[in-house]
Amino acid sequence: MHRISRVLAGLISTFIAGAVAANAAELRIALAADITSMDPQYANLPGNLTAAKHMFESLADIDADGRLVPTLAQSWKRVDARTWEFHLRPGVRFQDGSPLTAEDVLYSLARPATLTNSPATLNGFLKDIVKAESPEPGVVRLTTASALAVLPNYLTVVPIVSKKATEGLRPEDFETGRGMVGTGPYKFVKFLRGDRLELARSELYWGSKPHFDKAVLRVMPNAPARTAALLSGEVDAITAAPAADLPRIQQNAKLMVYKKPTARANFWVMNQYSEALPGGTDLAGKPLSGNPLKDVRVRKAFSKALDRDAIASRAMEGLGVATQNTIPGTMFGYNPELKPERQDVEGARKLLAEAGYPNCFGLSLYARNDNHPTDPIQAQAVGQMLSKLGCKVRVESIPTSVLFTRANKLELGMMLMSAGTDGGDMGVSMEYMFSNPTNNPFRKINIQTYDSPAFWKPLREALESTDDSRRAELYRQVSKVLHDEVGIIPTTLLVGTWAARKGIQIKPRVDERLYAFEASE
Repeated sequence: MHRISRVLAGLISTFIAGAVAANAAELRIALAADITSMDPQYANLPGNLTAAKHMFESLADIDADGRLVPTLAQSWKRVDARTWEFHLRPGVRFQDGSPLTAEDVLYSLARPATLTNSPATLNGFLKDIVKAESPEPGVVRLTTASALAVLPNYLTVVPIVSKKATEGLRPEDFETGRGMVGTGPYKFVKFLRGDRLELARSELYWGSKPHFDKAVLRVMPNAPARTAALLSGEVDAITAAPAADLPRIQQNAKLMVYKKPTARANFWVMNQYSEALPGGTDLAGKPLSGNPLKDVRVRKAFSKALDRDAIASRAMEGLGVATQNTIPGTMFGYNPELKPERQDVEGARKLLAEAGYPNCFGLSLYARNDNHPTDPIQAQAVGQMLSKLGCKVRVESIPTSVLFTRANKLELGMMLMSAGTDGGDMGVSMEYMFSNPTNNPFRKINIQTYDSPAFWKPLREALESTDDSRRAELYRQVSKVLHDEVGIIPTTLLVGTWAARKGIQIKPRVDERLYAFEASE
């Protein structure tokens, strides 16, 4: 009888251990950003890029601390001022077993230009390439229109896809699994829009195999829902852990909070292009026939009206740092002479009066309700600050897809945006952020609407320069012009927050993402 009991106990113990191992084999992550497409090249949006990086890779990448590292290209060199050669990593295979070739790379670099309906095209990073060729197997040679020192940085955001698997497919075809053949550490299993992406470890991966056999990326833009899912054990880790919930999470002995300064800048975009300000009214509610935001004095007034410290400490609940730059102090190109502007309501009123709007006017502010959880709160705070100038402010929070669709039609007057310098260089961010039909035929409109020769001249020179000290000096000029002309209104840099179940080791990143393949136990 005792022997039977011991045998049963052993069997039960083995069963429990097996069950624990099976559970440990899957990592469940709740993402704050929505995944709007499975096509890895369709849109340069946070949720899409996070999802894509699990299955697809680029020639080069940016590591967790913002450094440029080789990926599918094991090395690269500059042949001359305008020509680069990338040597592909040997032995890399797609998840269907076919080898990665230079032909796949050339196809992948040309494909984003064909995705004309993208709300945030990747082609802004590729438009300078005038010639792409493979002089020999495993080598890709790229020639740019002019010298471009940051081309490897640009290529970090362009996933390489299989030509055989994706040729002729539309972006919507990818949701069923068609074309989902990458070289990354995980392979596609299932995508349920607005809910989850299921992944399985790729045994053909050329690099270190992921610790977890399976990964599930849950789409949870609602901050309280993410916290609740973590507390209940529904997920193992969350991105953008809400500031309001951090004390509760930290007090839970089974959970751990991670924080890291990020490269994401929050800034306000003002429509400086439309002849009549969209949604703009006089104080009686009558639509404006003109656009006050075309006047730099109005834009300066709005900048002076903002209390950046209050936005960072209150609206962002301590998860922001006041800034006048668009990049952190550790990033190449930072301008230390640009200190955060202090709130000056009287100075703002004076500028508005000089511009002919002594009591301001009516306008709408827009923020995304599925981006960072504090975006709507930041918009409300800025609305209250502008109200002190007499402005009649309406605040709306809308989904990312709606905001970009309307912004590309120039239907918004003023909106809160954020941008992270994923390329590890200020120029990479600026050139893409302000690209427009003039310098990028694939961009239908510059949604930032700021377009100044005084800004573009030093920026283009910097992007061409092979002298780092000269490039840094030119970047400081660029940020000074952007400040003086109030092309946008920077307010804060984000402090990233993540939380995970104890026993799960995650890697916080300057780009705010969380990858299952960088996690372990």
